[in-house]
Amino acid sequence: MRKLFILYDSRCGLCSSVRAWMVEQPAFFEIEFLMAGSDRACRLFPELRHDENPEELVVVTDEGDVYNGDSAWIMCLYALAEYRGWSFRLASGPLRPLARSAWDLISTNRKRLSNVLSLPDDAAVAHALGPRRQAACEARENPL
Repeated sequence: MRKLFILYDSRCGLCSSVRAWMVEQPAFFEIEFLMAGSDRACRLFPELRHDENPEELVVVTDEGDVYNGDSAWIMCLYALAEYRGWSFRLASGPLRPLARSAWDLISTNRKRLSNVLSLPDDAAVAHALGPRRQAACEARENPL
C-alpha cells in the first residue's frame, strides 16, 4: 500500500479540522483527501455510494480495500507515523469496543460538536481566505 484516499464531509467543521490536522502529520503513505460527493471522488470510486453529506468516513487504499466508520478512522491513524501504535491498540483486543463506541458517539454528534467548538467547514475557511485562495482549492479538487 502506498496511498490512502480519505472521503470526508467537507461541510462538517470537525471533519475539516481533522483533515487539516492530518495534513500536518508525518505519514507512512501519501494521503489524498476527497470531498465526499465531489466529481473526483465519484470518478475515482464509482462503485461507492456518494453523498454530499455522508454519514460516515470512508477510506480507500490504492489496492482497492474500503474501510468505513471506526475502521476508517483506525486506518487514518495507521497511516500516521506518530499514531500507528494507537491504530494497533484500537483495532483489536479490549479497546476495539471502546473505539467503536467512541466513533459512534463522535460521528453521530459531529455537526453539534463543530458548532459548539466553532470549527469552520471547508467552505467557511475558503471564504475567509478570499476568492483567489478559494479558486486554487477548487482547482485542486477538480483537476482537468
